[in-house]
Amino acid sequence: MKKHLPLLAALAAASLTLTACSGSGGDTEVAEVTDLDEATQALVDEAKAAGPVTLYSMVEESVLREVAEDFNAAYGITVEPVRLVSSDLTQRFSTEASTGNSPADLIMVTDSPFYDEALEQGWITPFADADLPASLVGDFPADLYTHDGSTPMVSFVPTETVYNTDLVESAPTSWEDYADPAYAGQLQIAEVDSSPANVAFWSLIRNEFGDELLKGIAANEPTVSGGAVPGTQAVAAGEGALGHPGVLPVIRSLQESGAPVEVASLTPTTGPEIGLGLAENSPNPAGAKLLAAYLMSEEGNVRFNESASQISPFNTEGMEEFTRTTDVEMSDPAELKSLLGMN
Repeated sequence: MKKHLPLLAALAAASLTLTACSGSGGDTEVAEVTDLDEATQALVDEAKAAGPVTLYSMVEESVLREVAEDFNAAYGITVEPVRLVSSDLTQRFSTEASTGNSPADLIMVTDSPFYDEALEQGWITPFADADLPASLVGDFPADLYTHDGSTPMVSFVPTETVYNTDLVESAPTSWEDYADPAYAGQLQIAEVDSSPANVAFWSLIRNEFGDELLKGIAANEPTVSGGAVPGTQAVAAGEGALGHPGVLPVIRSLQESGAPVEVASLTPTTGPEIGLGLAENSPNPAGAKLLAAYLMSEEGNVRFNESASQISPFNTEGMEEFTRTTDVEMSDPAELKSLLGMN
């Protein structure tokens, strides 16, 4: 298997400022919330008195800005987002929380063993103990509280395929297209074990299509892209016809730069699940609870997910097409790598 890290200065520069494809979440303004029940109004007043709410998140920056604007319009409370990739974000949060002096109020990050450690160490407060306003979170699906009710999953990121429209005559219609001999030497694929979600995806594909499909992909001698972002950039640059996984915000940004790249949504699919954590020693615990409740409310959650081009728990059709990682029969990563020729 080839090892390649694509360099394309113009497109890489464009992707540094990723712009998510906004849905209807940004089409209408958020109105100021009025006529609150006594308990929720008290929470709002306490949050305002404490100052801004600091949100740590791995979600694309423009989406976080929109969340901040919407929340401020609804409650008159400022949100200060801190955006880093998941690994850097959890490391920073963990280091700060271990000192008992973290500036974070709320963390929004991909579900991973981080949440188990954070709960065990007492760095985050279980949502089961948080007493959030029922008027906002009462309709949030009960089965999406994970880690024994401690962590709500508020967003689901489906794995997509990316393709170069100059090199592909028609959009892929099945994951089986990756094994089409026409794409020999034309695949960009991230390392199987680069993330738990990636292992879950390839396990799902193996369960659905069998080992022969993975062997067929291996026969096409895919290039290990060095990650989802550089793989997406490589496809946009014509260094591959198909890529996996496609990163939608990167694709949209590259399209705005004139790159011949598009996304195809295929089924079955799975992907990262994004959860919330309430910082135990939050400088503004009332603000953290209120922002979490807003992101778990149907209106706030749908707006956030449409802005991020992700699946809301309230999107019934989207959730039916998405296979949760907990429902995937997981394969050993080494077996998956072997089948895909990534040895």
